[in-house]
Amino acid sequence: MRHLADPASVAITVDDAPMPDSMPAMLDLLDRFDAKATFFMSGCRAVAADELVAETVRRGHAVYAHGWDHVRLDRESPRRLMEDMERCEALLARHRPTPQPYLVRLPYNGGWRNARVHRTLNRWQPGCAVVHWGPSTEDHMISTRCAAPEHVEPECRREVERLMNDPRLPGGIILMHDQPINERPGAAFKPAVTITLLRLLLEGLAEKGLRSVVLPEPPPQGWWRRFVLT
Repeated sequence: MRHLADPASVAITVDDAPMPDSMPAMLDLLDRFDAKATFFMSGCRAVAADELVAETVRRGHAVYAHGWDHVRLDRESPRRLMEDMERCEALLARHRPTPQPYLVRLPYNGGWRNARVHRTLNRWQPGCAVVHWGPSTEDHMISTRCAAPEHVEPECRREVERLMNDPRLPGGIILMHDQPINERPGAAFKPAVTITLLRLLLEGLAEKGLRSVVLPEPPPQGWWRRFVLT
């Protein structure tokens, strides 16, 4: 899956959630703009924030597993891949039925051109589909450019202005993170970057008349066809 059929909509997809010092504000912002998002949650974070998983589901957003630890699962064994996904999904399934068909985004989008990964995912959740993206907020780099709190707003605004001019935006699947899991500098600014970026993004989408929706179910197709198309 790369884009939506409706050019008046976009899908904001958020990896690495949920973080307790940014996720509540993100949910409030989405409510304020009457927007929905799709969250790919990391088990290592969700396990300590069960109430945030529940609240995300309660507010009408879609929730899927992003693995357990934020590692390149395409470089691990098929068994590790399946176990990590199942372990995370078991947490999420406390709060909503396991979606069918299942939407998948592995950390770093690892393995999206790897037939072994697609076969393994299909054994785990038959009929699942890998979710790609078009416009990216590039938020994994924003905090590295911030040396003081006053830098957060202009750095986030610069990225949102770039994204608003991306021709793939109408009908696009947008990538952002809830405080990206990485070891880059600027960690102290990650919560503010996440919250500020989402606010500016939602403001920009509203100005363009674009509404943010949850990702739709993919059409049925065999794993081999999904691999060929990617």
